[in-house]
Amino acid sequence: MRKKILCMVLAFAMVLGTVCLPAPATAYAQTTAEKLEETKEKVAELKNQLDAAKAGKQNAMEQKYILDQRNTALLEEIELIEMQIGETTARIEENEAQEAVQYEIFCRQTREEEERGMISYWSVLFKAKSFTDLLSRLDFVNEVMNYNQSVIDELQRIRAQLAADRTALEEQKADLDAAKAELEEQLAAANTLIAQYSAQEGAIQKMYDEEAAAAAQLEEEIRRYNEEQERLRKQREEEERRQREQQQQQQQQGETGGDNSGSPGATSGGYAWPTNDTRLITSPVGWRSRASTNYIGTTNHQGVDIGASYGTNILASKSGTVILARWYGGLGNCVIIQHGAAGYYTTYGHMSRILVSEGQQVSQGQVIGLVGNTGNSNGPHIHFEIHEDYALKDPLNYLTGWVRYGW
Repeated sequence: MRKKILCMVLAFAMVLGTVCLPAPATAYAQTTAEKLEETKEKVAELKNQLDAAKAGKQNAMEQKYILDQRNTALLEEIELIEMQIGETTARIEENEAQEAVQYEIFCRQTREEEERGMISYWSVLFKAKSFTDLLSRLDFVNEVMNYNQSVIDELQRIRAQLAADRTALEEQKADLDAAKAELEEQLAAANTLIAQYSAQEGAIQKMYDEEAAAAAQLEEEIRRYNEEQERLRKQREEEERRQREQQQQQQQQGETGGDNSGSPGATSGGYAWPTNDTRLITSPVGWRSRASTNYIGTTNHQGVDIGASYGTNILASKSGTVILARWYGGLGNCVIIQHGAAGYYTTYGHMSRILVSEGQQVSQGQVIGLVGNTGNSNGPHIHFEIHEDYALKDPLNYLTGWVRYGW
């Protein structure tokens, strides 16, 4: 009878589980391990592209572009490995705490078993007054023994997980060291590549021509962006005017809301330094000799170069709207922020990582990227430009406390 009832309960539970369990999700958040695997595949693919570019004898700037993309992916790989190490370390600490608790339970149960002994189990069974009572007491003994075994099983599981995590942690640390060493090697290769290219006859003039063309194209893109924003602004104003008229027709009394559609302007404090770590100006705006550029870069510089270490935070000089956040020719990974009126913007070039997206609102001093040497660059620094009414301005007329370095 008991078996029959038990079977019925189990059957009902299986049916209930079939009916009530939710369907498996079709989408899920990627784990750090999955993101890391994707990034490693990207790094490997970019290496294949670079090998193909070298074999095809593509020009140095095309190779430099692929190198920069691979270095950016390597930097992302390093960050993901560091995240993975943090997750593994946290899991180890949590399991060590659980192990201490479980071990204490195990020791307590062991002491109780020693005191109880097998005789006590037999005495429990022999005291049964009926067959039904015997079955009940037998169930009790089995429950105690099963619980004791579960304590041992859980302790073994925790210790096995700890051993696996500690092994994984050592492997992750080794992967991190290898990725950092590879990044250092690739950064040096990028510097060597562009230095060799710049030493070729006519290379500097070509780079200048390309940078001048890119600057003109960039200004045209910004003009088109602002024209589109102006069109959208007028459209919004027209829609708001219609809404106000409809509200006035529907309401004989009351006030309509004000127009809050204006875009945020620049902060009243003026331009701030795009980094907190350095004020070394390694190259000024405008004309500069080839020697001052170490034979790299244009002789008609469109901004100032601020010397900074690789990976240093780059900060928004003013609050505004990000209107460009992507690779842009000789500027490499580039961010442009517009400050209020059309034609007023700042440019930040050669980033190793871009940490904002186009259309994003940023505040003064917010981190927007990391220092790098992508694009037409042979060493980590910040290329910084100020434009007002589309005209290039000398940032050194706005920034205070700067130090001339190497020019």
